[in-house]
Amino acid sequence: MTVFDGGAGPLRGEKPDLLLTGVESGTAAASTLQAWRASSGGPPPVWAQVPKGLERVLEPVAMVWGRLDRLTTRRYVTKVVRARLGEISGACGPQVDAERILRERLKRRFAEQGSMPVTDPVGWLVGRALPRRALCPDGRCDDGRRMDTRADCAACQLLVLDGRALRSRAFAKAATALAGGRVDRPVFEAELNACWQSEASAAAVRREQAVRERHARERVWMEQRARYAAQEAARLALACTVCGKPETAGLCGRCRDERRVEELVAEAVDVAVAAWGMGGEADRLDVVRRTERDMRGAVDQAVRDLLAVGGDVFAEAVALAARLASELHLGALQRRAVNLFAYQSAAQAEYKQVFATEMRRSHLHDSLDDAREAAEEAAQAARFNAAHAVLNDRLRTVRAARASAEADTEPDWYAYSAARVRSLIRPPAPEHAVCVRRTSPLAGRTPGDGRTLAVVGA
Repeated sequence: MTVFDGGAGPLRGEKPDLLLTGVESGTAAASTLQAWRASSGGPPPVWAQVPKGLERVLEPVAMVWGRLDRLTTRRYVTKVVRARLGEISGACGPQVDAERILRERLKRRFAEQGSMPVTDPVGWLVGRALPRRALCPDGRCDDGRRMDTRADCAACQLLVLDGRALRSRAFAKAATALAGGRVDRPVFEAELNACWQSEASAAAVRREQAVRERHARERVWMEQRARYAAQEAARLALACTVCGKPETAGLCGRCRDERRVEELVAEAVDVAVAAWGMGGEADRLDVVRRTERDMRGAVDQAVRDLLAVGGDVFAEAVALAARLASELHLGALQRRAVNLFAYQSAAQAEYKQVFATEMRRSHLHDSLDDAREAAEEAAQAARFNAAHAVLNDRLRTVRAARASAEADTEPDWYAYSAARVRSLIRPPAPEHAVCVRRTSPLAGRTPGDGRTLAVVGA
């Protein structure tokens, strides 16, 4: 084969640009500049440099980037490049090298361009080189391969298999329609087109159904959000049930803190009774009285210290100081109770058992001192865990006993109402009085009062 004007340039059909894909960016830029000088007699008027930090990514397309002669254009394309890097990191995870993936994508796009010149560098970079191309909905797929693992995309392979199955089904239908088993190409293409049309219509129906379902879910969500917003607005508009302050969601901060102080005092009393008041009734009453006195004394002292600072002190600040003091005192009381149970028989047995168990694994440590230190740490943790368990068990016992006592002290309204009805139907003898165990709001009503019957009927 004779080559005419061999020194002028590449032959028709060759792809000289493919040779630049494996060359470094500096070499590609230098060769491009030399080619430009050879053809035009001088350097280009503007040769844009690759932006800092993106040299590795834009290395395959450095010669295309060099033709971006405007600063605003370069800034726009740089923003698109960084957006594509963020898209890759979001789809594949932060552990994947997004710069490597985008660099390989640009290499493939530049190789596909071949010998065809890039007439519009901005449009080619933004619209063809940088975007991800995928037929499947998987965000990690690019050109039929996974960006993170470089393996073939399973979703794309399924689409390919679906297409093959569709062609096989069309071929079978065309073969059964014709006699002799010979299928003509026009008949096969017509049957394949019909199958494609059927699949497309079914897919359109499924998409419309999915859109309707999504719109229905969005309507339900909007209704729920509107209902929740209305309920929240109504709740926030409620006045305080204690002091009457408006728009406090039923309880203002001051009243909430004051109520919390009373709850913390009751909890401290339970902890003290569980720790030191299980001996008898006298011990329990003494512990309750002393704990409540100490707790309220700490709260009063905190309030006095706040007021002693001077200036105008809000009532909310006073209530907050009281709550914080109550929490601190309760925490100290709980630590004292845990320390008390930590050196009793149950916690000591747990300590010894865990220490012995850890020492049997002393061969896992470098020295005997390290093994003993680790065993001591594990045994101390087991000791205090056992102490917490003992305290929680006693607290459950105390609260269960108090709940049963409160249930016993409540009046039996059903029995009382039944007795009142029986007295109305058949009055007792004068010498026998109706005995009521405890006073109630119904005690002052007359037997003929109609409200008594309403209570009974309820």
